Amino acid sequence: MDIVDDCLPPATATDSAQPPADTLLSDAVNVKRKLPKATKSHEITSRTIKTPAFSYACLEIISDPSGKVPLDNLTVRSYITSALTQFLGLTGSAISVDILKVEPRECWIRVPRQDVSAVVAAVGGWVGRGENGGEVGWRVRSSGNWLGSLLGERSAEKVWTG
Repeated sequence: MDIVDDCLPPATATDSAQPPADTLLSDAVNVKRKLPKATKSHEITSRTIKTPAFSYACLEIISDPSGKVPLDNLTVRSYITSALTQFLGLTGSAISVDILKVEPRECWIRVPRQDVSAVVAAVGGWVGRGENGGEVGWRVRSSGNWLGSLLGERSAEKVWTG
């Protein structure tokens, strides 16, 4: 007798009898059925920006009939700075205003979100003097936190106004 044989338990009649091959096959099928199926899952994440950093406004220049005021970046900057300084003093002139787009009669600006109400109030109530001595002012066409929604409003407005 070998050393290996001494380590193994004695064989019994049930050990030597192998189950039929059909039973092994059906057990394997049952094991496959009992395993959980691999599911394809996707992790979906979403983020909500509750307080955007900037707000946007569309301003239209209003002038008396005697003179047309052509807008450029420098003119827009000086009119807005004048309006902010007149309304809030030195604090108003310190508000950061980014000029995004200038057209012949209107412009788009970006300001910090917390300052948008002060800017809208300042430019909406401002009346100044143009280059030819006529009065000029701003009309706030739209303002809000999301530029995309403001542009959508403008497009919808064109449907009704032509």
